[in-house]
Amino acid sequence: MECRIQFLDKSLQQFDWCKLEATTGKPVEAGRSQADELRSICAESQKVLVFLPQQTLLLTAAQFPARANSQQLGAIAYSIEEFLGQDVEDCFIAITAQKADHTVPVAVIDRTIMDDCIKLLFEQHISARFILPQIYLCPWSDDAALLASICSFEDGYLIRTGLHEGLFCHASIVHALLEHLLLQKTGEQTRLDIYATEFEPEFSAEGLSIERYQSLDLLAQPLNLQNCINLKQKEYQSSHQWLGLTKKWRWPIVATALLVLVLVTSNLLDMFQKQQALDDLIVQQQTLLSQYLPDLEPSAQPKRQLIKVLSENQGLMGKTGFVDLLHEYSQLKSEFNTLSTDKIQYQQSRLIIYLEASDLRSMEAFRAKLEASPYQAEIENVSINPDKTTGRLVMQEK
Repeated sequence: MECRIQFLDKSLQQFDWCKLEATTGKPVEAGRSQADELRSICAESQKVLVFLPQQTLLLTAAQFPARANSQQLGAIAYSIEEFLGQDVEDCFIAITAQKADHTVPVAVIDRTIMDDCIKLLFEQHISARFILPQIYLCPWSDDAALLASICSFEDGYLIRTGLHEGLFCHASIVHALLEHLLLQKTGEQTRLDIYATEFEPEFSAEGLSIERYQSLDLLAQPLNLQNCINLKQKEYQSSHQWLGLTKKWRWPIVATALLVLVLVTSNLLDMFQKQQALDDLIVQQQTLLSQYLPDLEPSAQPKRQLIKVLSENQGLMGKTGFVDLLHEYSQLKSEFNTLSTDKIQYQQSRLIIYLEASDLRSMEAFRAKLEASPYQAEIENVSINPDKTTGRLVMQEK
């Protein structure tokens, strides 16, 4: 089921509606309701089309170079500014694809009306993919001879003058408007279609044939959505909202941008000065340490080079101390055949040796021998068993 909603005026409080069969497009039921009934009317419809009153819309076209890009289309509001009766920022603008003559059809509506429509649909839980100008309900053909199609609506007429052109006018000024159209018509345009049971005043013009038809049920008319400007264009809505905000807040934005620029520049200058001071400090360190580190690389950091040299020297010192202590232990132990070495460790400049003897006298004799050593030596953790005696010898420099 397809449901079509046609609001009667800009207050959006009253609307005509029509339900069509999805397959045949034939009308099922129709009526006129208030805004608070919108949800119940559209409840069982899979597709909802919303038509805004034509008197709230301006349809025009903007001229662009062939294959206009997105930046050019984004500035379309200013290319039609002369046709608007209010500020660009107060208008909502929607477009369709560029035509063969390089023009871009444009629909313009007061932003507050568009916002009210979106808000109302949201509050009534209506998901409408298409929000369209009312003029598309007025029949149109590609016949070059057609000057305009006129449909009666309420106290006036919808006058469609092109695929994306048209307006609503009151009955009191329709004659003057038709006279104006005659002045602008081309030589090919020789026909005027009027869909109205009663059309006043009577109108005729030389060289113009007037075809009269019965009034139409506008909401039930066939509709080609591909040939319509859909007002529900989120990308253009967003861009114009930002455009309005940018203009409104341009001076605060400029001031903020300048402040950010000053802060960034100050931080960069501070970082540059600190880096210069660091580079100078590194040069001073390299100059000071060059006498102690003859192989210092100019690009290397002095701290790392110094740590490397100290580590290498400390490693050599450790190896020298281990060899000296082990040599002294070997000399002392050579006189004690009953004493055996179970395990040797070197930690923190100390030589640790785990000893094992056949009896306590051998261990005590070796302890007495250690007193003559130039190194500090002591046997700890002596354990006496029936078959052997164990202990731990700790040697280090005095």
